[in-house]
Parts: sequence; structure tokens; C-alpha cells
Amino acid sequence: MVGTGAPGRSALLVANELLREVGGMRALGQADVWRLRRAGIGLAKAVRIAAACELGRRVLAAASDGERCDTPELAASALAPHFAHLEREELKIGLLSRKQRLIAVVDVYAGSVSGTPVRIGELFAEAVRRQASGVLLAHNHPSGDPAPSGDDIRTTRDAAQAGRLLGIEVVDHLVFGAGRWVSLRRSGALA
Repeated sequence: MVGTGAPGRSALLVANELLREVGGMRALGQADVWRLRRAGIGLAKAVRIAAACELGRRVLAAASDGERCDTPELAASALAPHFAHLEREELKIGLLSRKQRLIAVVDVYAGSVSGTPVRIGELFAEAVRRQASGVLLAHNHPSGDPAPSGDDIRTTRDAAQAGRLLGIEVVDHLVFGAGRWVSLRRSGALA
């Protein structure tokens, strides 16, 4: 994606310097155009690199459409690409068919590095609109620790109760962090 190098520096050397400057491949995937520019890349190259990273994210995310999500492992595999590049906490909802196949993933909240406030009613708006039979709640912990907080457990239980009233099953709530994840269903929070 770097294309050409600079006077006295090959494209490979420029690419390696960029990776070192931004903090590796994961950080490169999270970097926006302005971060790339601060790392010493010209505007055209920065735009090209940022566009390639976004295209890669979209390809990975679209690959999970239609995937079975009837176990925590399958659900985590389908939803993980939606969280791999995030620097702040975000809550997303996986909409599921009756056979627990992924229909779509919807962004619900984007928070800060330390949290995301949640209104339970908003978790189901798109599920009701698209007639989903079930939902997967999922969010990330930018700290890297996927251990659920007390708020995560309360939100999960409140959502499950609201889902029962709406006839929409809350299948699981997954918390992602640094390549790991936790299923709140498996931990008993959805009991």
C-alpha cells in the first residue's frame, strides 16, 4: 500500500518505519488518516492505507453474514471482526434469524475508553424493525480485559427481561478484549 519509497529509502523500509511508528499491525488497522500523517506518511499514501484497512474490516465483517451463532464460540467467531480495530468501547447487536443465523450486526453505542451508557429500549429497536427472532449483545473492553463488569451483568439481565416481553431472545452477551472474549450466558448472567 505504501507504493513507492522516498529518496534513499525503499518502499519496504518506509512500510517498516510506519509500522514501528504507529505500534504494529493492530495499531495500523486502528489508525486514521491523521495518525498516519503524524507518522510521516504523505496524504495520498495515508488515505490509501486507511481505505485498505477499512475495506479489509468490511470484508471480514461481511463474511460473517449468515453464519450460525448457536454456540458462544460460533457467535464470538462471527462478531470478533467487528471489534478488532476499536480503541473505545462500542456496543453492537447481532440480529439473528429463528435458526440463530446472523442477519446483520448493528452499531448501537460508541462510548469512551472506560464505558458506554446503555438504554435497554434502544437495544431492540433494529431487531423489532427487522423482525429478528433473537439478538446477540456484544461489546469490547479497550483495556483488553474481557471480564464483565457489574454494569455488564445488570445490562444483560435487564435486556433478557425486556427481550422476553418483546418475544426476542437475548441469546448471549459477549465481551471482547485483546483477542479474548467472555460469554455472559456461559458465566450464568442470562440464567
